[in-house]
Amino acid sequence: MRQQARQLNLFFFGWTGLKSSFQSGVASYEFSNLEAFALGEYNNFSQASGYPAFSFAVPYYGFYAQDSYRASNRLTLEIGLREDFQVYPQPAKNPAFPLTGQYPDQHLRLSPRFGFAWQPLSKTVVRGGFGEFFTNMNGLNDRNAVVSNGPASQQSEVSASYNSGAPNQEVPVFPESLPGSSPLFQASQDISLVAPNFKAPYILEASLQIEQEIFENTTLSIGTMWNHGVHILSGSAYDLNQEPLQDTTTYIVCPPNAVSAPCSGRSIVQPNMDNGLLSDGRINPNLGQINELIRPAENHYNSVFAQSQRRMTNGLALAGSYTFAKSRMLHGMDFNNQFDFSNTHAPSLLDQRHKLSVAAVYQPRLEELTTSQTGRTLLKGWKLSSVMEFSSGRPFASLLSPACSSSKLSFNNCDGAGGNLNDSAFNEDTANTAAGINGAGPTPGIGLNSFYGPWLERVDVGLARGFILAESKELQLQAQAFNVANHANYFVQNGGGIVQNQYNPIGSNCGDGQTLNQTRYLVPNSGPGNFGALQEISPNGLPRGLQFSARFSFQG
Repeated sequence: MRQQARQLNLFFFGWTGLKSSFQSGVASYEFSNLEAFALGEYNNFSQASGYPAFSFAVPYYGFYAQDSYRASNRLTLEIGLREDFQVYPQPAKNPAFPLTGQYPDQHLRLSPRFGFAWQPLSKTVVRGGFGEFFTNMNGLNDRNAVVSNGPASQQSEVSASYNSGAPNQEVPVFPESLPGSSPLFQASQDISLVAPNFKAPYILEASLQIEQEIFENTTLSIGTMWNHGVHILSGSAYDLNQEPLQDTTTYIVCPPNAVSAPCSGRSIVQPNMDNGLLSDGRINPNLGQINELIRPAENHYNSVFAQSQRRMTNGLALAGSYTFAKSRMLHGMDFNNQFDFSNTHAPSLLDQRHKLSVAAVYQPRLEELTTSQTGRTLLKGWKLSSVMEFSSGRPFASLLSPACSSSKLSFNNCDGAGGNLNDSAFNEDTANTAAGINGAGPTPGIGLNSFYGPWLERVDVGLARGFILAESKELQLQAQAFNVANHANYFVQNGGGIVQNQYNPIGSNCGDGQTLNQTRYLVPNSGPGNFGALQEISPNGLPRGLQFSARFSFQG
């Protein structure tokens, strides 16, 4: 008779609240000296206004059911279903733009899960599974939609300077504060909101693994893991009110040895993103930037791995694994042109193709080398361990310098407006939005994140000694050395750790804020300390370090 076993679990987990507040109405004066302070002749004045505090609760509800079903002695199934959601309050509407009065809650977020373990042979196990996993949204996204939606009654600020008149005739008069009804407080032209069709990001994940005992106490596993991120938030500012780009910029790539322009080389034509030529008014000419939180992006991660474990009778245990993986992003996770996401199909910033890990634990039975009781006591309980990790570097993007260096180039009139030449997202961002691809424009004609940093190498060792103090009580002293080889591991990711500026763009009309169709010469940013130069050491790959610890454990 076939044996069957089932286990059903049902769970409900509650909600959390979020409360946020900010202070307004406090005036700030700045003075250049004590005499000016005594006379009330201030240099600068600033004061915020608006509803002084707001609070809201964000209930979070979750339900989970799981069924563990043992179909046979060789097959076990796991089936689960999860439903969880948040309930955000709806923000106040801005009469100038009614879409601000909504936060699109998504209440139906069913997440199925399935897994199995099958033993077709006595020393072979096959495991696999699939699941869908939703993420919970940060409450700051809702806060921005509530606070920065435009009305002066919600949030506004006044800045003023002294006009050199009589102190009692200035507006404001030191040390007074402006009343909240003062006409100086105006509604902001820049607003933030959440896209009406916003959906919560989620991940689809699957895995398959075959584990085989190849020798006694030795197992070998080969498997694959795959996940797909959907509706991922964009890391760049999207301005709903920005006018489409109409004009062009011709980039001419100078040869590697060029130090000035003009020059001859490959020609690339792209939209003109001169900061001075970008304009708003596409939806509402009376508003400035309408920064919308969007979720257009996707991510794909695929990997294959092999790992082995070996337990030996002489106190030695070994484990090793190798993973080959690719992580790709697309559809605008980071973008520089909000009207065209075609150049955002690129390696993810977390992409690491190769990773090799080796771990070892050795417990020598040194006490067996002597018959002396004192010697056995001193030699007993030692443990030596090591963890070694070697992985390929992470990718980084090649960028255009936001400004030119007059010491190296014959022109210094590029991007005079102080923005970025090839990044509308950066030029359109506000305090509530992200700044585009690392705050600069990518090099035209070169794939995003197409360069990789150096390999990361780390070898850690540990030496421990355990002391049995009494029954069920143990004291363990341990010394650990991290990065024993003192290998320099450089952090290269998301604009940190390396010089990303590949070219210095120059030209007679480059970034002048007036010329509709511009020509820019890309002179290589080469030489010591320029493109590709490493800058800082990674926090996860510090120089050699030592650590000593003591641990006391007992069972009552």
